[in-house]
Amino acid sequence: MSDNQAVSRLAIFDEYPFIAKKLPWMPIGMYPTPVQEAPALADALGVGRMFIKRDDLTHPLYGGNKVRKLEFILADAVRRGYKKVLTFGGIGSNHVLATTIHAAEKGLGTIGILVSQPVTAHVKHNMLCDIHYGAEMHLANGYTGMGKMALKIVAETTLKKEKPPYLVPMGGSAVTGVVGYVNAAFELKRQIEEDALPEPDFIFVAVGTAGTASGLITGCRAAGLKTRIIGVKVTDWVIGNTVALASLANQVSLMLFSLDSKFPLHLITPFNLDLITDYFGSGYGSFTREGVKAIELVKKNAGLELEGVYTGKTFAGLVGTARKKKLSGKTVLFWNTYNSSDLSHIASQHDCSELPKEFKRFFDCPEHTHGDV
Repeated sequence: MSDNQAVSRLAIFDEYPFIAKKLPWMPIGMYPTPVQEAPALADALGVGRMFIKRDDLTHPLYGGNKVRKLEFILADAVRRGYKKVLTFGGIGSNHVLATTIHAAEKGLGTIGILVSQPVTAHVKHNMLCDIHYGAEMHLANGYTGMGKMALKIVAETTLKKEKPPYLVPMGGSAVTGVVGYVNAAFELKRQIEEDALPEPDFIFVAVGTAGTASGLITGCRAAGLKTRIIGVKVTDWVIGNTVALASLANQVSLMLFSLDSKFPLHLITPFNLDLITDYFGSGYGSFTREGVKAIELVKKNAGLELEGVYTGKTFAGLVGTARKKKLSGKTVLFWNTYNSSDLSHIASQHDCSELPKEFKRFFDCPEHTHGDV
């Protein structure tokens, strides 16, 4: 694929060519991701029309929402001459696994600084896949411990006179990464113009580290869509909150405006954002009854697999909103951020003996399952 062909795949580059010329980007994902209408789900919810944006299909090996962010983040790392990236997450982090896989394809190593979370079969699966794809894994004691460990790793590489790793925030929610979801809004606008779906009244999306939702907020406004973004909190309040959403939205808007003065500049305040906080449960990674029921509802009526940490809770927020009759007669889009590619054949090639010793204890823990809620 030539550079010109690659650039043409991103809708935002077609709209703002100066951004294409100035902003590092490398193709990873397959776009546009499909939009699936789910009439049975709409009937079950009492919604006018129900659609699902299939970002689980951004990449055939490992998709999900991280792919759109990594296209910009990894391009910046490569341009700056880095050999490794350092990032953060829970022990079962989809972001760390996605970064490890796609960074390796671009010749970059990945260092993951991880913290504990409720142990599920999926968490164990991701740790084994991290090892398979070459992640260097470190276990930290909480969020404060993450920072201390990152400083230690950077200091050690500096003392060895090596280039320190390129730092990637949790969830890939760097300002450069957020551009991936600004572009996603322009991609959605193009699909609306092509009659893949009518313009949604509402988009429901998970708010973890806020990058996906803030990109959609900025992108929808810049693209001239009237769609309202409804975020559903799935992480602790110190990470997922309206201040973080507004801050990232404003930062990416200012950055894109600085690259191309024709890009619409909008000021976002925390007070005019929608963030549902009632479906988080007891903590990050924990399942909730509402989330489990939402997973079952979507599987039965749309044939789509969600999970209990992000998308199940997000769809539970959609269900709760529908039950309040706030979506009657409305067009609703659920943005599926979960990877749907099956890597079980990869995980099955490994066992916990291959993990760093501090991670092996998680394989002795009772698994957190749907039956625990």
